[in-house]
Amino acid sequence: MKNPRSYDKSEKAAQFTAAMRPFVNQNGMRWAGKCEVFRTDTMETLATCSPNYQIVQHSEVLERAETALKGLGLKDWNREVIVFDNGGEMRAKYRLHNGKTKKDVAVGDALGFTLELDNGLNGRSTLLAKGGIEALVCSNGMTSVRDATTGFNRKHNGLLSLDAFKKSITELLNVYSKDVLELQRLTKMEFNHADGLNMIDHLIAEVLKTTKNDSIELVGLYNDPDSGLHPEYRGQKIHGEAGGQRNAWHVYSACTAFLRNVENDRGAFDIVRTKRKALAGVFGGIASGKRELKPLLVPRADSVLDTI
Repeated sequence: MKNPRSYDKSEKAAQFTAAMRPFVNQNGMRWAGKCEVFRTDTMETLATCSPNYQIVQHSEVLERAETALKGLGLKDWNREVIVFDNGGEMRAKYRLHNGKTKKDVAVGDALGFTLELDNGLNGRSTLLAKGGIEALVCSNGMTSVRDATTGFNRKHNGLLSLDAFKKSITELLNVYSKDVLELQRLTKMEFNHADGLNMIDHLIAEVLKTTKNDSIELVGLYNDPDSGLHPEYRGQKIHGEAGGQRNAWHVYSACTAFLRNVENDRGAFDIVRTKRKALAGVFGGIASGKRELKPLLVPRADSVLDTI
């Protein structure tokens, strides 16, 4: 997988102020109709823009999101903030897994809701809110299998109102509840262990496109389901056992466990985000009946697994 961008996960990484100034070229001449966004602490230029561009401070996004969460009665969360390109882009994730946000996909296998916020000062990202899912027994992250339309998806310039944040979070929570119902269907789609390996073979070739070593790691997570779980959940066959009856949720869990490791160990946030979205499309399609499962259980003629 591609080398990741530089990033900063420190608590103060997003706590700076950005401002605009006229764009000046290397000869010291100003360009009419062109400005640049810069950090006021380091004076570093982050991007060029038009004079009409409205800066949305990273700190403002976090403050408004947290005010909205509290206003909705969601006061218990874990926050993670990652800043890329010296502050040019921010991604924040709020993990909620108590009360109405905690739901079971199967007995003993609980899920939590994640609120993901993007904000950009360098043109790579706009202000955006998305919903996600986290499996609590293993901290595997997943993208919503359904598309949600919120105030963040409509054209906007500048920071959205508190009311827009609250309405958007409410809509994302509603979609999350529907996502869980879809994922529950995956637990009912059973097959033998070898068929699950065939499915992984298809996913490696068609979706994940992993290296040989990464493919070995993914197969290992499927063959030893406990290896992807937190220690306190091992030995309970929560994600099945090697050689036993398996299901589509077990395969999905092995794939998301692999991507979790790639993200945590290598900091490859961009490629993991892309692959999670692609997997959500596959498994969401299977759960909804829009995509057939059977073809994925058939051995591939040019099997990737034969080479590892």
